[in-house]
Amino acid sequence: MAKLSDDKREAILAAAIRMFSEHGYSKVTMADIAEGAPVSKPTLYNYFADKQALFGAVVEHQCRTLLGGLSAAKRRKQDPREELTRLAGSFVEVLYDPASVRLFRLVISEQAAFPELGQMVVASGAEPVLGSVAAALREMNEEHTLGIEDAAQSARLLLGMLSGDEHLRCLAGVKPGLSRAEKKRLVQNAVEFFLRAHAVAT
Repeated sequence: MAKLSDDKREAILAAAIRMFSEHGYSKVTMADIAEGAPVSKPTLYNYFADKQALFGAVVEHQCRTLLGGLSAAKRRKQDPREELTRLAGSFVEVLYDPASVRLFRLVISEQAAFPELGQMVVASGAEPVLGSVAAALREMNEEHTLGIEDAAQSARLLLGMLSGDEHLRCLAGVKPGLSRAEKKRLVQNAVEFFLRAHAVAT
């Protein structure tokens, strides 16, 4: 087998993300993706055994993007409100990105035919994101005495406030997305509720 190139793999994933999002999983063929990459079909199959494997890689890629966005928000050991605002803002930017919303819709629509997707999304995205946020909260709790008894549960609370109803409306197409002002308000409200719940002096 020819040596596999990271750049070529990224080009294939980019084409697959675009096509799956625009046309749906069932309507896109491996030939379509090879043409869109562009690579030859034999090259495409060197990287991915079949369309299901490629779709799984797309989901994992987008989940890593979400986690990477959170990891990029390096801690600065500043005021808890400022730290939480930066962390929550990073999460919101990726979660409400149009490409992410389209992928969520696609995962939901293909769940019946591709039952492993749910576990894949949880293992590749939800669990690492939760773990990353919980770890940050543990550090903040030690530094600022936030009153966090269960960091994982508190992380679920924070992330839940940032997704919840607003994300559902975007997924359902009721809203096309969130404006910059709406994102800022969502983050501010979630952070304020979180701080009050954890007895942080303001």
